[in-house]
Amino acid sequence: MSRLGRAANRAADLLFLPPLDRLWRRRLRGKVLCLLYHRVEEPGRVPFLDRFGVPPIPPDELAAELGFLRRHGARFLTYADLRAGRFPSAEEFAVIVSFDDGLRCNYEEGMDVLQALGIPAVFFQSTGMLAGGELVWEHALYWYGAHPTYAPRLEELARRRLGLPADLGGAALIARLRDATPVARVRDLLAELAERWGTAGELVAAAVGLYPSEAHLRRARDAGHEIGSHGHHHVPRCNISPAAFEQELVRSSAVLGGVLGEAPRSFSYPFNSHLPGDDQICGRHFLQVATVDGALLTPATPALALPRFTWPGPHANPLRRRRWLWTGTLAWPGR
Repeated sequence: MSRLGRAANRAADLLFLPPLDRLWRRRLRGKVLCLLYHRVEEPGRVPFLDRFGVPPIPPDELAAELGFLRRHGARFLTYADLRAGRFPSAEEFAVIVSFDDGLRCNYEEGMDVLQALGIPAVFFQSTGMLAGGELVWEHALYWYGAHPTYAPRLEELARRRLGLPADLGGAALIARLRDATPVARVRDLLAELAERWGTAGELVAAAVGLYPSEAHLRRARDAGHEIGSHGHHHVPRCNISPAAFEQELVRSSAVLGGVLGEAPRSFSYPFNSHLPGDDQICGRHFLQVATVDGALLTPATPALALPRFTWPGPHANPLRRRRWLWTGTLAWPGR
């Protein structure tokens, strides 16, 4: 962003001074603001996720954000509420709090915040991220990429097997493997590394404490939260075939059905990766599909394309936080 752009952006923060709250609240009347978080924990707990994944929101920060919305009259809903026809009236606004991936911290620190405030939420669970197994491919990739010994070996093997440029390394290499390489080829790389260097046990150990147990999911369900599907292996749709994508949906739904006694009704795309026609595939297995396409929900919003806003990371100042909470974005207000 240019210096002029940064100055304009800072100036826009002034539109979110407390006296203007009523104007922003009026903008939300009759609509639903869907917020997406990924990790509720203090930074530094999982260094390889801090380095390559989305930043965590500390529990007290999450409590401050949701408490702000609650004090300003937000009506908190789940996707199940929408399925039941519960929608804000023309004089109120609603918020759906959601979590993607399904890390253990969300069911512990995150749920503590929710329970203290009396707020229901939606946990979209990748069923490959359940206790008892090793890291899913994405987290294994981060683990190798952040390891002082194995990172150079991953880079060397990736260049040799995939013909990647010699100057591609670090975060850029991880992003290339995660976002623009067929998942099957990445898994082959990871399997070769694990076999060659005997790291399988370390990957299992890294998963302990990172992923939730089945009991965590049942506890959340029993507390009034909704459990949705986030696929099984947490793979970008753009890097797998339609058949493999549908198999991800089928497997995840079956696992969650076995854990909870009923199949999930909602689904969110891993990485917000979706292609034309995917809503039809999803519609064979779910009643609702969540995206991260950044818009407010109205009664006219298609059930298979429900947009959310993703947490943008630590806020530069208190006004920037109010901006995110009132609009779901740090782009120019009223976009």
